[in-house]
Amino acid sequence: MTVFISRTLPPDSIFRKLLTINGIRIHDQKLIKFEPVAVEKLPEANWLFFYSKTGVQFFFRQIPAHKVDNYRMAALGPGTAAELSKYAHVQFAGDGDPIQTAVNFLALARGQKVAFVRAEDSRQSIRKLLDGKITPIDVIVYKNTPLNEVEIPTCEVLVFTSPLNARAYFSKNKKYGFQKVIAIGNTTAGALKELGIGGVIVAESPTEEALAKKVLELKNGVG
Repeated sequence: MTVFISRTLPPDSIFRKLLTINGIRIHDQKLIKFEPVAVEKLPEANWLFFYSKTGVQFFFRQIPAHKVDNYRMAALGPGTAAELSKYAHVQFAGDGDPIQTAVNFLALARGQKVAFVRAEDSRQSIRKLLDGKITPIDVIVYKNTPLNEVEIPTCEVLVFTSPLNARAYFSKNKKYGFQKVIAIGNTTAGALKELGIGGVIVAESPTEEALAKKVLELKNGVG
């Protein structure tokens, strides 16, 4: 079995480890590059809400950790929360699912000012779900640009780790009937649906281990 995943995996990647020991060949290739956007001033807000690990990294490359002491910190999913915890105490961590995360976060933040740390072209899933229930503020810290001239071999399984990676892939490639598609979460699955890709398998949690589990289920004829 051959698998494409839309990120560059580190040598100690659990996704790489679990699949390699099961004889699965992996082509890991990110399809977008990140560029910083300068933050001129932090807004007055009760919360800083981070959508992704990338957002955390670009934010704290510009803003010293001591300057966020007066904010409460929130993250969309466990991976983002783990990255955020390197810099600040995390008061709220969602499970990666936008709908459930929005419900749980609203219980803490209703009526408050929430600064969403995000990419320039973010889908803004949580902000849209909480429209009218909080006062949202945008803090844009990076932008995404598709990589050109990326060659991807035809693989049996396609694993997408973000909506933008999915859009970048299908702007230049088509889905063949024999291919299976896995999404890291519901937001990415929604983007794939918008692209006309059906039968998308969604990982149980937004982690490499959960993605690997879905690949292994396909290999073993489960699901």
